[in-house]
Amino acid sequence: MAKRMMPGRLLLPICSVLGVLAAFAVVLLWFPRGEAVWDYPLHQIDAPAHYYFIRKILDEGVGAATHLWPNDAYYPPLFHLLAAGLVKAGELLGLNVSVYAAFNVVWLVGAGLIWPAGMQMFIGYWTRRVDGRTPWRPFSSAMAVLVPLLAVVSPCHPYQMLQSGPLLAYGLATSLLPFWMVATLRLFDAIAARQGIARWMAVTVLTGGLCLFAHPRIAFTWLLFMGPFVLLRLPWKLILAMVGAVAVCAVAFLLYMMSSYQSDRYFDPSSWFHTFVPNRTVPEALRVYVTENLTGVAGAVMAVGVLMAVLVAVVVMVRPRWFAAAAASTVSGGSDGGLGDGRDGGTGDGVGTASSGCRSAVRFSERPFTAREVRKDAISLLLAFLLNGLVYVCSTALTGWFPNIVAAAWYRAETRPLTMIPLGVVPLICFAVCMLACVRGGAGGRGNAGAGIGAGMSAGAEDVLAIADERTGHNHPRSGRTYSTLPTVIAVALVTALTTTCLFTDTTRATMSDSIRANYELSDDQPTEQLTSTKYEILKDVAETVGDEATVISDPLNGSMYGMAAFGTQMLFPIYNPMAEKNGAIFGQVERTFDSGDGDVLLDTVCPINPEEPEYFLTMGPQAESLQMFTFKEQYDPFHRQDLIDRYVADGTLVKVRDYSDAGDYADGWALYRFGCGAAGGR
Repeated sequence: MAKRMMPGRLLLPICSVLGVLAAFAVVLLWFPRGEAVWDYPLHQIDAPAHYYFIRKILDEGVGAATHLWPNDAYYPPLFHLLAAGLVKAGELLGLNVSVYAAFNVVWLVGAGLIWPAGMQMFIGYWTRRVDGRTPWRPFSSAMAVLVPLLAVVSPCHPYQMLQSGPLLAYGLATSLLPFWMVATLRLFDAIAARQGIARWMAVTVLTGGLCLFAHPRIAFTWLLFMGPFVLLRLPWKLILAMVGAVAVCAVAFLLYMMSSYQSDRYFDPSSWFHTFVPNRTVPEALRVYVTENLTGVAGAVMAVGVLMAVLVAVVVMVRPRWFAAAAASTVSGGSDGGLGDGRDGGTGDGVGTASSGCRSAVRFSERPFTAREVRKDAISLLLAFLLNGLVYVCSTALTGWFPNIVAAAWYRAETRPLTMIPLGVVPLICFAVCMLACVRGGAGGRGNAGAGIGAGMSAGAEDVLAIADERTGHNHPRSGRTYSTLPTVIAVALVTALTTTCLFTDTTRATMSDSIRANYELSDDQPTEQLTSTKYEILKDVAETVGDEATVISDPLNGSMYGMAAFGTQMLFPIYNPMAEKNGAIFGQVERTFDSGDGDVLLDTVCPINPEEPEYFLTMGPQAESLQMFTFKEQYDPFHRQDLIDRYVADGTLVKVRDYSDAGDYADGWALYRFGCGAAGGR
């Protein structure tokens, strides 16, 4: 018997590994190719900040993770700790792992392994209950291969997090989120079963803590998707406790924001995000959502799949017994398969007590669906899908107080809600596939559709037969087999066709890959862009001239912020928005005193930044066109006033050290100056 069962037991784990590896191959093949990807920094507005964070951890140690921002404020450090750890691990092994390589490898692991594995585990919460009583687990095995691939077909995630920003901290948190979500559902099951609560509470806390460490705002995303499950699954006392906890956290977050960022608009939501301009119309936003931002045939097929999934979910809500192994009315204890949710009383006929030993013997996570469970899950997943769509539409197409409130937790712009689309779409589609595979079993398998196969059978008898099935590896004719061959084959064929079509016919991902590759390469085709071949060479010369301790002041939006990212130069503005809060007063002081025209005041401000080293000033052209989305870019205008620079040169406040104007016609006025800070400036 053991020998005969062994292949069946191995099939699901093997398929699970193959599915994740296949998804990783898809992501790896998509990843931009070329030496530039591994030799140069990514040219996007947030990229220098991430390289800076990694270098800061390498320079200052792990303790720097508590204050990564230039003003020593906190920034979620998990991605950067992993990248810095990879660099250090390479050193221990005698390998030269660059910051760029570590950056890319951590992204690839998060996008190609963690994300599809997490989605596989999350969807497995439902697939394991379709064929949990069969030794070969054919449906679960097939879905274990398909779900990771379906998770990586959309440009929204994981690819979007490298395209926009890049969105590394929140993107990694999003990739980890499915683990937290499935742990939460298992905790709810444990509460309903009144067993294993401590274990699943620990797992939920661990996975949730890891997600929050990756990015605290992922809590809002978790609440968006798990909120419907909380309302429909937990006892009312726990629901009230959860609502109270959310309210306390919301008040604490508001107080934190009000203390950290001064504004008189907190209680006027219509004035929030006053610079926001919609970048899509409502129909365009809805198209992006239902197609997962796929185009052409792939987008059309995905839209059809989403609409079919919505239809199936509605049917499950209306006729749950068609898809359940046992009618809820035959199971004592209420809505959770006789194990109770604390709100619905039992029948009082003693059946629940008599069969409690049987229930404890059945693996709770793999028991067949009951009618009330599938109805609740259908409602929850459909609500999560609709709420996610509401957040996305508000973030990209609507203005006013309501969308401001709805999208505020995700910084109002569409960037983060766009990455969340697969979290709403993929589970709904896969749940619908599970229900299609269950429809014949829930209808009685051999007749009387809709009657429910448990009619006339006690809960205890159902469980006894279930135990017999588990011991023998066979399905009893009345044991609650939850799938039939033909519907299962059709369901798997549909999701296979959907996944294959989206993988091989979509062009959006390829276009995105080409765009990202172009943002790694250096050229002078647009000489005033954020990082060009000439600017890269200038920043290299600056690094060799000033060393790695002296401070260089420049407008970060002209590309000078890549001095830190590429060469470790101590730029006063190593990112585009170092922020004046906390320990960031020096940033505003330098801007204001430079604009004053008073050389003595300027030196009194600049020279104490590092009394042991000289300070420098770099001019390298205007602000890059691709960085103009920064709302407060005008704060750096003083650094571009040639009249002030000439005055400071004339009175000795600035001394020219390097002249880069011969780099081209566009480089007129480009130069490196040293501030006249006395002995320290005598380098």
